[in-house]
Amino acid sequence: MTATAPGGTLTFYRPYLPLFGAILLCLLGVGASLAVLPFLVLDELDGNRVEVGVVIAAIAVAAVVARPIAGRIGDRYGYRTVMLAGAALCGLASLGYLVAGSIPLLVAVRIVHGVGEGAVYTAGAAWLVALAPTERRGRIVGLYGIHMWAGITLGALLGTVLLRTAGGYPAVWVFAALTSAVGLALVAGRPRPVQKSAAGPAGFLPRSAVAPGVALSLAGLGYAGLAAFAALHLADRGVENGIAAFNAFGVTYVGVRLFAGGLPDRLGAGRVALWSALVEAVGLLLVAVAENLWVAILGGLVIGAGLSLLFPALALLVINRTDPAHQGAALGAFTSFWDIGLVAGGPLAGLVASAAGYPAVFWVTLAAALLSAAISASPLSAPTPRSP
Repeated sequence: MTATAPGGTLTFYRPYLPLFGAILLCLLGVGASLAVLPFLVLDELDGNRVEVGVVIAAIAVAAVVARPIAGRIGDRYGYRTVMLAGAALCGLASLGYLVAGSIPLLVAVRIVHGVGEGAVYTAGAAWLVALAPTERRGRIVGLYGIHMWAGITLGALLGTVLLRTAGGYPAVWVFAALTSAVGLALVAGRPRPVQKSAAGPAGFLPRSAVAPGVALSLAGLGYAGLAAFAALHLADRGVENGIAAFNAFGVTYVGVRLFAGGLPDRLGAGRVALWSALVEAVGLLLVAVAENLWVAILGGLVIGAGLSLLFPALALLVINRTDPAHQGAALGAFTSFWDIGLVAGGPLAGLVASAAGYPAVFWVTLAAALLSAAISASPLSAPTPRSP
């Protein structure tokens, strides 16, 4: 089943809207948990800052492992089945927070939540690839990512509001469970997509995902560095409100993908990935040398513009290099590289900052962005005969 109406019309996008809605709704709970769990650990469970970090990171670690496994299961048993299971796990985890009265139990719930989120995202992405016409896949995958981003961002905001105004933590968890249930209902209302049968199982780490995935991880280090150290870097130079540089990132990250998200389809995934990584490097350079807030904000805007199209461009490279019967496994493994970049990026940036100062964080991540560009332009990322 493939949508064939002209791109840009509501008719064209209608088959994809339930999947866009499902990822947004399931990720609302993820965003809400990120916003309120640090306070729960410190204030209600008498935890410490290290335990806050463990609780927050557990969902990402679980998702890294779950994504490629969920993709393989989806390739074999159906993306609809895996997405339904993932949404159900997100809902169960949300209710699990209600009874998690200790740090170990909370970590266990976070692992379940990470498995659910990883399954929802991976199965939904592969399902969209199966639905979308070849010439529009980059655009559709990019829009799917925007809905994921929106879910986390809005969820964090709504979780904070509910915590403060609607009865505390139980209200947050009920909200997360209800939104996951609605997401599950949207998926349940869609017919199972037509999938090609796999001739054999895909590996846990499909070859087609490795080079684009490494490029994605390297580029993700810049985002991690910006999120963790932009404000501290600017404060060290006497510049207040440095967090505005990070906030500016979100403006172009969303805006460029909304208005120019079709470029990987039209200009070629490899070319767009190369230039996107180079644009990110320019933004990191601006932040590194910024002596005032306006230059730093410009840097954040440029970084957002670069990373906005890098993910869908590299994802399209993976799609084009992979047998259609193994798209789920490949996309799951590829997306895990982004999580790895973020999980590793924070501690790595901290080590660099401790050893060489805050500006060094942005010089090192600039070098990583240039390496990402080199990999994107190399034969390692070029279209090849499709293989698992």
